[in-house]
Amino acid sequence: GRLVTHPGIEMRTTTDTTLTGNPLLRIVVLCVLYLAQGIPHGFVTIALSVWFVTRGVDVEGIAALATASVLPWSFKWAWGPVVDRYQIRRYGRRRPWILFAQSLMILSALCLLGIDDPAAQVGSIATIVFVHNLFSGLQDVSVDALAVDLLAPRERGRANGLMYGSKYLGTSIGGAGLGWLLGTQGFEVAVLAM
Repeated sequence: GRLVTHPGIEMRTTTDTTLTGNPLLRIVVLCVLYLAQGIPHGFVTIALSVWFVTRGVDVEGIAALATASVLPWSFKWAWGPVVDRYQIRRYGRRRPWILFAQSLMILSALCLLGIDDPAAQVGSIATIVFVHNLFSGLQDVSVDALAVDLLAPRERGRANGLMYGSKYLGTSIGGAGLGWLLGTQGFEVAVLAM
């Protein structure tokens, strides 16, 4: 392959389509997975919170929603030993955990569609958001473990910066983009887009 030089990183492009063999592909995949964490975070903490304010939800309800979005991340430390201990080697060390977490993130997000009147059922939404963020934290731990497995030590700093930048981009998309959808198209459309 040809040599591609970025400040701090030199990589050979390749036609290899595996994460271990293609440096650009592994960075893109890690960034997309972090983007997937940021979109729901922006939707809940920015778009949905503001939408609830416009619907007259009280401060306690909005605080419950914010707490449900952030509190599960404090349990992230518990996922690490589980991800490291239990593996299905024939599918890869980290892939099953990432797929499991992503599937449950999608399922929990779809549960929001069962809410008839979101402004009147903030407690139910907060419960679903809490569960969603438990699995988002699992995905975060699994992706971090994958990054450690795949990246050379000299690549980790740059990759980590790009991954966090992707999460912030996802938060912006979730807050602004899904906020616009929430305001113009309604709750169901915004949830489906998420």
